[in-house]
Amino acid sequence: MIAVRTAADPDRTPPRLENLRHHIASDDALTYLVARLDGEPAGCGFVRPWPSGNADAHLVVVPDARRRGIGSALLADLSAHARAAGNETLQGEAREDDADSRNYLERRGYRVVGGEKAVALRLREIDAPLPAPPPGVEIVSRAQRPDIVEALYPIGLEALEDIPGVDDVPTFAQWRAIDVDRPTRKPELFFIALAGDEPVGYATMDDFGRDAHHGLTAVKREWRRRGVATALKHAQIAAAKQAGFHRLVTGSEERNTPMRNLNAKLGYRPEPSLSVVVLRGPADVRLPHGDDC
Repeated sequence: MIAVRTAADPDRTPPRLENLRHHIASDDALTYLVARLDGEPAGCGFVRPWPSGNADAHLVVVPDARRRGIGSALLADLSAHARAAGNETLQGEAREDDADSRNYLERRGYRVVGGEKAVALRLREIDAPLPAPPPGVEIVSRAQRPDIVEALYPIGLEALEDIPGVDDVPTFAQWRAIDVDRPTRKPELFFIALAGDEPVGYATMDDFGRDAHHGLTAVKREWRRRGVATALKHAQIAAAKQAGFHRLVTGSEERNTPMRNLNAKLGYRPEPSLSVVVLRGPADVRLPHGDDC
């Protein structure tokens, strides 16, 4: 899968083997697929059904193997897995500038339902900011306070519920596996905002070697617009610069105006080659003879 993703999308940070193994081990509903051509990996995909009936899915085929039926075979298999779990639609991403992939999906009934605009901060060009949380708030790392992780879950749910396009929210176990325990999500790069001993926000970050990638920035609704998110971002930027990363990359749903405005204010610049559109379509693709894979 890593070889396929790297060949198909060299501009993106390739998936990490430790993350793939973690996702497979922690989520029984997640299915990964690999397609081979003459014994060599030529395509891959995954599907993860959800209660809303909308399965998360992704597929990619290396450029030299396209237009040979590999994408259709993968899409048929992903569709079959989704239908078996009671999901009637698939939702996935395509690079904003990848017209071939978008056209392929749109010909099969998929439509754009959202997008994520990518931005990056070049850390070598800036001085490390000094976090300045609002009065009564302290910023600590998860390495300093591993005991309060469970209390962060409802804050994460509030944030997800307020992001346009999010239809399903994870259980605690799913949230913990994705947001906390992912191998690239280092405790020293995971920051928590505390008002006394009460968590009021958190922000996650992944270590991808040369670059670091922001995850979710979540703040309790009653604490928003008070500088908590800015303080969390400043803590992340300072830690990423100190750790020697070259860039800090993030993406925000195109309708998430508050976060996009905050990133622009902090000096993040657009990275169009990393921006994606979200497409949704029917999970009814089948092989030519109507058989499921």
